[in-house]
Amino acid sequence: MLVLFLNRINDKWLTKIEKLKNSYKDVRFEGYFSNPLPRSLIKDADVVVAPRLSKEEIESSNLKLIIVPMAGVNALDWEAIRKKNIKVSNCHANAPVVAERALALSLSLLGRVVEYDQDLRHGIWHGYSIGSPEQDYWFSLRNKTVCIVGMGHIGEELSKLLKPFNCKIIGVKRSAPMEHSDITSDLDWAIEVSDVIFIALPLTKQTKNLFDAQRLHRMKGKYLINVSRGDIIDEKAFFEALKNEILAGAAIDTWYLYPKNSDEVILPSRYPFNTLRNVVLSPHVGGYTEEGSEGVMNETFDVLHAFLSKGEVINLVDPEQEY
Repeated sequence: MLVLFLNRINDKWLTKIEKLKNSYKDVRFEGYFSNPLPRSLIKDADVVVAPRLSKEEIESSNLKLIIVPMAGVNALDWEAIRKKNIKVSNCHANAPVVAERALALSLSLLGRVVEYDQDLRHGIWHGYSIGSPEQDYWFSLRNKTVCIVGMGHIGEELSKLLKPFNCKIIGVKRSAPMEHSDITSDLDWAIEVSDVIFIALPLTKQTKNLFDAQRLHRMKGKYLINVSRGDIIDEKAFFEALKNEILAGAAIDTWYLYPKNSDEVILPSRYPFNTLRNVVLSPHVGGYTEEGSEGVMNETFDVLHAFLSKGEVINLVDPEQEY
């Protein structure tokens, strides 16, 4: 059996891989640490640990299991996976820190922290010190109605973090009834009655552009925080809703354009979100902490141990739902 690591690894990963080698003598473990061209081994691998695989790589393989060392599995070609009947597992251990990031982004946005920081760096003051008008008020999260769209691991953790703020929390979950309650599948009603909306959904065919122009234009005066995937919100409509102050503001951690390498300088959208004062920009780092990285690493090895020792697949992704 061949287990192939195609993800970015560090010394902690290498230490765990060495332990695996000692525990499973009849299993080969390969990756960039052992082969300069590890993707050439996909056709021979039984298990691949990778954030993404191309359609061609999947079709040419005889894989039994793909382990995605993160929550998002939208970078896989699911049609090819279904045809090959390959099982897919993902990892959710960084959900608490992603939820923490979502909360931090909301407090920064509602509190106008970035906006006022940028002004004060140029000697421009707001608030009591200059007797500025009510337009300089920031917006407290306390006692507000908050909608969490997507009550999976991140949504559940975020709900816990919001409780000390005495927020009324409405969770949107596709499998919930349409009734108007604390957990509902009625997205439009939940948005209508909420002040702040968090998006914590997986990106699938059903959720792409879920927040389209029509839905965004019904969100007058509301705040939107996205820690899921950029394409859940229609890019042009999102920019226009912010530019025209339909949305009160947005904090965005997930985007539409990404650099191909660390040397590329690129804005995260085809539209100039960076020119808007009612936006907080974050470079898709929701889970990028030591705790988050170690959590998904440990969970990846838990999935591997279960498969190698018992043939069990834990954290199984539904190939029809694609999450």
